[in-house]
Amino acid sequence: MDAWIAVKARVPLRLVGRLLLLFIFSLLLAACGQRDDKTPASSGPESSSTANVDPSPSVKTIEAAQVPEEDDSVRAIGEHPDGRLLVRPVTTATVAPLGAPSCYGLETYLDWEGAYEAVWEPADSGVKSTVLAFPSDFFIIQPDETPVAMKSLSVGETDLYVYVPRYTDCHGLETYLFGVSKGEAFPVPFEMEESRVLTNLSQMPGRPPEFNEDELTVWGGWGAGDDTVNEYRFRYDEAKRVMVLQSTEQVEP
Repeated sequence: MDAWIAVKARVPLRLVGRLLLLFIFSLLLAACGQRDDKTPASSGPESSSTANVDPSPSVKTIEAAQVPEEDDSVRAIGEHPDGRLLVRPVTTATVAPLGAPSCYGLETYLDWEGAYEAVWEPADSGVKSTVLAFPSDFFIIQPDETPVAMKSLSVGETDLYVYVPRYTDCHGLETYLFGVSKGEAFPVPFEMEESRVLTNLSQMPGRPPEFNEDELTVWGGWGAGDDTVNEYRFRYDEAKRVMVLQSTEQVEP
């Protein structure tokens, strides 16, 4: 009986010893974990160098320049002995660089947006008159801040001015015509047919309109997969003040 009691007493002591060892081991593990947690994440040389990286000045400049700024500058000029055709904002527009290269131009090209109008400024007085209000989705893209000089051509007693708001485009460039005759300026629309008159016509980028023997030739815009473009031939009707379509032909771009 005494031997059995002694064995029974030894078993709990053995368990208690094991539990004490496990408890001490757990305390040691916890202490190690706390010390690791207190180690700064940036203590290594790699983390430190990454945290201190500063964007280059050029990157900062581009990012700052992409914020649109207010702009009220004249964007195009058509010089005439009797005055000037001007493209300007109705009130105030905004300008910002494109920020990334695309089919509209390089990242540094400037994009003007807002409500714009074409006005006539007579040479003998400073009283300007509105010639045309551009569409609400109208925008201008040019390589720099220099106003565009409109190209001119003469038909009879009328001087025609060609205005293209964008330097280049993905598919087609908006093309506007204005006329000046006897001291008066006016828009010249494109009459595709009697019931279809366009304020502007889309022309193929890189191929400006040509004028020969009183006939204006415009190569239309094109899209992906197109093998041909429209070649439009117009004649100016001085009485109606419109460009009247004479023929259309499909040609290779």
